[in-house]
Amino acid sequence: MSYKLKKTHSIWFTGLPSSGKTSIGKFLLKKLSNTSLPVILIDADEFKNILFDKRKYTKTERLNSTKKFVKLCKILLRTKILIIISANHAFNDQRNFVRKKLKKKYSEIWINTPLKDCKKRDVKKLYNKAKKGLIKNLVGHDLKFEKPKKHNLKVNSKNNTLEYSCNLIISYLKNKNIIKNEH
Repeated sequence: MSYKLKKTHSIWFTGLPSSGKTSIGKFLLKKLSNTSLPVILIDADEFKNILFDKRKYTKTERLNSTKKFVKLCKILLRTKILIIISANHAFNDQRNFVRKKLKKKYSEIWINTPLKDCKKRDVKKLYNKAKKGLIKNLVGHDLKFEKPKKHNLKVNSKNNTLEYSCNLIISYLKNKNIIKNEH
């Protein structure tokens, strides 16, 4: 299947660490990159060393990082592209800020995975490090993840495959007239 971008847009994944944000983002990027649709993935893990100095991961630092992501996103949105942002954005203040700044060019995708499953996955061993006291301010450990109140789509990565999760997101984008099938 090939898709065409109808309007510039950004989709922001939110969820606990190890919920599947990066995996879904990479799979979606690959799936859409195989078409003529212009798309980019901004993954927080890859960009944090570029955009942030000595991130402390406090709630204040997280809001500051969100502001930097918004600035970057606004620049990229000028290029007529679909942007996938894979970052924690664990607090409603962060998500509300992005929604206010990007308005109709923002969609919030909640990668909803139970905390116990995220801790089992612990892809980057963050929960293990937090439990040992090696890191602080980890969402899901000593910072509470605030469930999104205004998400546009909720994807359960525990019970769904990457393919199915990405198809849900693509269906959402088509229903919102952001992308369309290219014939």
